[in-house]
Amino acid sequence: MKQRKGFTLIELMIVIAIIIILAAIAIPNYLRMTDRAKRARVAGDFTSIATAIEAYSVDWGHYPVTTAANAFGKNDTGSHFEMEIAGTGTDPAETNVSGNTTLTGEAGAIEYIKLQTILSMYNPFIPDESYYYASNATSGTHWVLAVQYSNPTTDYLWRSDGTTDLTQVTGDASAVAIDDDGNVTP
Repeated sequence: MKQRKGFTLIELMIVIAIIIILAAIAIPNYLRMTDRAKRARVAGDFTSIATAIEAYSVDWGHYPVTTAANAFGKNDTGSHFEMEIAGTGTDPAETNVSGNTTLTGEAGAIEYIKLQTILSMYNPFIPDESYYYASNATSGTHWVLAVQYSNPTTDYLWRSDGTTDLTQVTGDASAVAIDDDGNVTP
C-alpha cells in the first residue's frame, strides 16, 4: 500500500477557509479595541486639563477666557489657553501673569499643569490635529474641550464643565463654542 505524503487540495482549502473566518472575526475586534484605546487617551487628557481648569477657576473666579476656540497641545504651542493654564504668559491682558493676584491673594503666574504635559498631548485619531479649548467669552463661566474624531472634518468629541463624558457630534472641532447657559455648538 502506498503511503500518503502531504495534504490534499480539499484539506488545504478547509484550513485556509478557517483562517479567513478567524481573521474576519479578529480584525473588527482589533479595530474596535484601538478606537476604545484612542477614546480612553482623549478622556484621560481631558480629565487632566479639566482638573487644571477647575483649579484655575477656584483661584481666579472664572475659567480662562477665549474669544474663539484655542488650539493647544503638541501641534499648536503658545496659545492663550496654554499660557494661562501653565502660568507662562507675560501679556498684561492675561489673568494668570506675574503682577496679578488671585482671589486669595496668591501671586500670579501659577502653574496649574506643566507646559511639557500640555505639549505632550496630541490627537490620537488624527495626529496632525490639535485639541481645542473654548469658553464663553462674555463671562468665563463655562468651558468646553474638543478633539477632531474623523478626517475630513465631520465628527468631533467634546467634554465640558457640565459633563465628564465624551460626546460625539458632527462638525469642526476648531469651531466649537459654548454659550452662557453651557450649551455647546459646533
